[in-house]
Amino acid sequence: MKKLSMIAVSMTLLAIFAGDAQAEMTREEYAIKFRRGGYTMIGWYYGTLHRMAKGVMAYDKALFARNAEYLAVLSKLPKDGFIPGSDSGETKARLEIWSNSDEFKKVNEHFENESAKLGEVAKGDNFEAIKEQFGKVQKTCKACHDDFKKRTE
Repeated sequence: MKKLSMIAVSMTLLAIFAGDAQAEMTREEYAIKFRRGGYTMIGWYYGTLHRMAKGVMAYDKALFARNAEYLAVLSKLPKDGFIPGSDSGETKARLEIWSNSDEFKKVNEHFENESAKLGEVAKGDNFEAIKEQFGKVQKTCKACHDDFKKRTE
């Protein structure tokens, strides 16, 4: 019971401090942090999938399937952080996201759909089909980066 109480106190303090940190940011600043965090998580799981698909890392069916499933879920999250007014600040988002929002939504939806398909294909035993579907996901990432992400010099 004492351990449960300590956990409850810790979670309460964490919620208070997280709330304070969020309160000091504007909604737009928080949206930028939210989507950057989402893309960081996507990159983490995508990186492992990429290394396995390219043969840089040994293929582990269970790990690949798990990461593909996580990618499918994570692919849906960052778009919620592209709110009006979050086009400036600490962001790599290009203004075209807002000026050409229909195309951005279409490209993002394509990423979500191809990631979901990868999650399904990864459950099977055909590694060539898995690699092919991973390539489709990779193309959706490139399409978004090419048109909607600022390049760093």
